[in-house]
Amino acid sequence: MSCSIRIARLNDEEVRVIRELEKNLGDRFCLLAVEKLKALYVLEAKLGPNRWERVDRVYPEIEGLKAFYCSEEDARLAKSALKSLLTGKMKHSLTKRPIRIRKIQDYE
Repeated sequence: MSCSIRIARLNDEEVRVIRELEKNLGDRFCLLAVEKLKALYVLEAKLGPNRWERVDRVYPEIEGLKAFYCSEEDARLAKSALKSLLTGKMKHSLTKRPIRIRKIQDYE
């Protein structure tokens, strides 16, 4: 996946707001400001009627499985590879579920 993420340039007030939000969220979080992407795509597996979940959460046994992609083409390739894996090598150990690609952001 080639995704060009750029750190956002923030003024002092914007940094203050982010630090305040981090403080409100607690010590477990550190927020990073990046420029918005045109679109982001997520691979999801169907768990039930109208119930979809990210593939990395549905199949935690698959090490390094990613759910988010910067291009639709990368998401389609990942979906195809995952479906092949589920019907091939991992056929008897993991349940094959319907998988979809969902566009989750559009900033135009």
